[in-house]
Amino acid sequence: MQFQDKYDVVIVGAGPTGFMLALYLARAGISFLLVDKKSQVSTIMKATAISSLSLECFSDLNYAAPFEQTGIFTHALSVYIEKRPSLHLPWTGIDSKYPYACLLGQNYVEKFQYQLLQQMKGDVSWETGFKDYEEKQDQLRVSLEKNGQSFTVNCQYLIGCDGAKSKVREKAGIEQKGKKYPSHYMIADVELDGQFDAKDWYFFLAKKGFCSVGALPAHRWGILVSLPKNMEYQAGETPTLEFFQQQFNELCSIPGTLKNPNWISHFHTYNKSVKQRRKGRVFLCGDAAHQVSPLTSLGMNSGILDATNLGWKLALVCRREAKETLLDSYDIEQRQTLKIVKQLSDSNERSFAMTGALTREIRDHLTELILNFKPVMKMFGGILSQTSIRIKKSPIIDEFIGMPIHLKQDSHYSLHGSCLKAWSTFGKGPAAGKRAPDVYVFLDKENSQPQWLFDHLLEGRHALIVFSGCEHHHEKQTETIDEILTKTEKHYSKWIKPVLILAATEKPEKLQWQGNIFYDHQQMIHQRYGASASCLYLIRPDRIIGFRSLPLRWDKLEQYLKRIWQ
Repeated sequence: MQFQDKYDVVIVGAGPTGFMLALYLARAGISFLLVDKKSQVSTIMKATAISSLSLECFSDLNYAAPFEQTGIFTHALSVYIEKRPSLHLPWTGIDSKYPYACLLGQNYVEKFQYQLLQQMKGDVSWETGFKDYEEKQDQLRVSLEKNGQSFTVNCQYLIGCDGAKSKVREKAGIEQKGKKYPSHYMIADVELDGQFDAKDWYFFLAKKGFCSVGALPAHRWGILVSLPKNMEYQAGETPTLEFFQQQFNELCSIPGTLKNPNWISHFHTYNKSVKQRRKGRVFLCGDAAHQVSPLTSLGMNSGILDATNLGWKLALVCRREAKETLLDSYDIEQRQTLKIVKQLSDSNERSFAMTGALTREIRDHLTELILNFKPVMKMFGGILSQTSIRIKKSPIIDEFIGMPIHLKQDSHYSLHGSCLKAWSTFGKGPAAGKRAPDVYVFLDKENSQPQWLFDHLLEGRHALIVFSGCEHHHEKQTETIDEILTKTEKHYSKWIKPVLILAATEKPEKLQWQGNIFYDHQQMIHQRYGASASCLYLIRPDRIIGFRSLPLRWDKLEQYLKRIWQ
C-alpha cells in the first residue's frame, strides 16, 4: 500500500480492537494508518465469545449479518460438578437484540472486520512494525519498519492496540501494574465426538480442575482445560493432542473424543492494567491497556468497547468539531467499565482454582447456591453480555431531573396532577451513563412491521430522542418539543439525529416538526425509558446515554452540548 506523509491517526495492532477503531474512523472519513507486524488476520481461535454489546456495535455499523449467520448462539449455561449434571441455566439479564451468549472465535471476528474495512476503502499495512515515536509540537513523528526498511510518518494521535506486550506502551513509558494468577491452562480448537449440545455452553468443575466446552462454527469446538498444579509448559512448547485428551478425560463429565486440531496452545492468566490510558497524544486500548483472565470471556470484548468509546471522540476531535478535552473522558469512562470485569476475573480464578478437599467442597456448594439464585444469574448475564455497563462519573455524562415542586410549575403537570408520577417513573428509567436499551416495537403509523428502535438510528452520530409522554398532551409541551427538535436540527444536525417518539397514532394538531417521527402505539418505548411525561434522552454513538432531561429544557440540553462541540 502507498504511504502518506501525514495521517490523523496511526493505529498499531490489527486485532479486534485496532480493527474496530479503524472502522469507526473510516466511517467518519478520518485518515488513518493501521499497521501490524503479522502477515494477515488471525487464523486461530484465541478468544471465543463475542458479547451482545459487541454485536450491537456491528449492528450499528450495518454489518451484523455475518456474525448472526456464522456465530453459535448458546441458549444456556450447563454446569457439571464432580461428574454430575448440576445446573442448566438459560441466559437471563441480557437486555438486547442478542439475548444469548455468542461463540465465534477471534479469527472470524477479525475476518469480518477486515472485510468491512475493505468495503469502506480502508486497509492494513501488514508486516509493518512499530519502532518508536517522538513528539514534535502539535503532532507525532512515528517510526515504522517494513521489509527491513525504516520510514516515518506524521500523525495527530498514536493508538496502541498491540496487545499485552505493547511496544507503544513501552515507548510511551506508561506503567502497568497487576498480578499473574498461579493457574495455567490449555486451549484447543478441535472436532469433538460426544453427546454435546451446541446450544449449551458447558462448565465442568472437577476434583482436579476446570474444563469449558463451547461450540464453534464449522462443527468445531473450543475447549479449555486447566493444567495440573505441578505441571507447566514453557514458552514455545505446544501441548500434544494426546495429552490434551488425557486432561479432557480427567476433567470433563461427558465422554468425548478430540480430533483434527486446528490449534492447541497453553497460557498463563493475568489481571493487569495501566495507570493511565492516555499520555499526551498517545492512547492505549485493549490488551495494551488491560489484561484479565480469559475465564471472564470479556478480554476481546473489553478491547472492542475501548475502541467504540474512543473512536467517535477521536473522529470529532480530528475534524476539529469537538474540544480536544473530550478525549480525556476516554480514560475516565473505560476505567469504570473495566472495574466489574477485573472483579469477575479475580472471582473466577479463585473459585476455579479450588481443588483441595475442603476448598473444593466450598466451591461446589457456593456455585450451586449462587447460580441457582435468579438475581445472581441475571446479574451474570448482564456482565457477560456487557449490557449492564454504567459510567457513573464523566465530564460528558449528565442529567437534569426537576423536582416535583418544579414540575408542578408547568401547566401540563399541574393540570393533570402527574408531577409525582412523572418524576418517579423517570427515575426508574435508564440513567445517564447507562447503555440505552433497544426495544422491538411498531414504529410507523400503519402498525405494519415491528423493528428494533436502534436499527439505522445512530450510524456514527448521536441520537436525540424526544418523548411526547404517555399523558394528555398539552399545547405548551408541543411548543417545547418543536423548539428542541428544530434547534437541534438547525445547529447540530451534522452530529445529532433528532427523533420524536409519539405515544399516539397521530401527530398533535399544533406540532410543526417535519423530521423523524416514530409512533409508539403500545407505549412500550415510553415505558422502557420511564417517559410517562415529556422528556428527552441524548444517546451517544456507542449507545451510552450522555444526557437526559425531565422536563424538556432546551437551555439544559444546550449547556450539555457545548461541553462537547466547539
